[in-house]
Amino acid sequence: MLPPSPLPRRVTGGTAAGPSVRLLPRLTAMRAFAAVVVYVFHLHAHDVASLPWGISQIGGVGVAFFFVLSGFVLAWGTDPDLRARTFYRRRFARVYPSDAVTLLIAMLVPLVPVDRSVPAAVANALTVQAWSFRDEIAYGMNGVSWSLSCEAFFYLVFPVAAFVVRRQHRVLSWSLAVAGLVLATAAYVVRPGIADHFPLVRISEFLLGLVAGIAVLEGWRPRIPAAVVCAVLIVGLGAALGITVTYGAPVTNALVAGPFLLLILHMASRDIEEKPGWLTRRALVFAGEVSFAFYLVHELVIVNFLPLLPDRALVQVSVMTVAAVVAAVLLHLLVERPCNRLLRDRTPSVALAAPADIGR
Repeated sequence: MLPPSPLPRRVTGGTAAGPSVRLLPRLTAMRAFAAVVVYVFHLHAHDVASLPWGISQIGGVGVAFFFVLSGFVLAWGTDPDLRARTFYRRRFARVYPSDAVTLLIAMLVPLVPVDRSVPAAVANALTVQAWSFRDEIAYGMNGVSWSLSCEAFFYLVFPVAAFVVRRQHRVLSWSLAVAGLVLATAAYVVRPGIADHFPLVRISEFLLGLVAGIAVLEGWRPRIPAAVVCAVLIVGLGAALGITVTYGAPVTNALVAGPFLLLILHMASRDIEEKPGWLTRRALVFAGEVSFAFYLVHELVIVNFLPLLPDRALVQVSVMTVAAVVAAVLLHLLVERPCNRLLRDRTPSVALAAPADIGR
């Protein structure tokens, strides 16, 4: 086990507010846990293995965590004076190459999670599949890519949304964010199947993180005791589990956004205060960086390995996990990092920090 990382360092170059921005290693590491939660959900969905008491059924909330975290980190790490064109290029460099590679893989492998068709492939290539009301399009090809279609929409509106939030009174911004979650909850109740992947619904989680990220960037430092964060998180996830098991509705995504934000704020505060801890270890931070690639490949691994393996859950989970981790590391090192360096400007990516920037 590697020793704990010391104080997080700064990445310079003007990519964030002011002349430099602190890394947030705890938030990066936590992405790995969120990816594992989604993986557990898909193991259950494809009848590989399930956790007791129906816990696996709420694994989809891992995506809600990603959406809230995405809004927070972008607000924290983006220079208010950065040109929109530069912002879009950097987000393209960060996300699209790996998504395109896994789309190509989905065209070639024997099985895909939901459906494989020309319309689904075109929608995936254009990152617009989540706007479709048809599951075979929204979840077609590499099924998990629907969330990147949502992220593409979030990135599109981010410069305008951040501009507006920065110029509003903080109370009004928070009120609008909460109102968005209320509307999202209503959408889940009325049309749960569509609301679960529709960008206009899921943006409520992203905007909640964005409002919080801008507030923290401007100096807001909420003091949230760890015990309170844990209690709220347990209650929120417990309620999500009860609702999901009883009604099978994804309304829980909007309900857990608040508890997830408290967790993000608590961890971000510890990073900003440069406190050491186990979540800042290099191995966990690297796992968090690889989590995007793991998220992209894991379901394709599940559906293609399942017919090849003996009908023993332990064997299936073990082989699938190893295969998904190996594929994710290769995708991260051979596609994600090189393309990010090639397509960005010389300013380093805060999300993909070099080990020296994380600590010794």
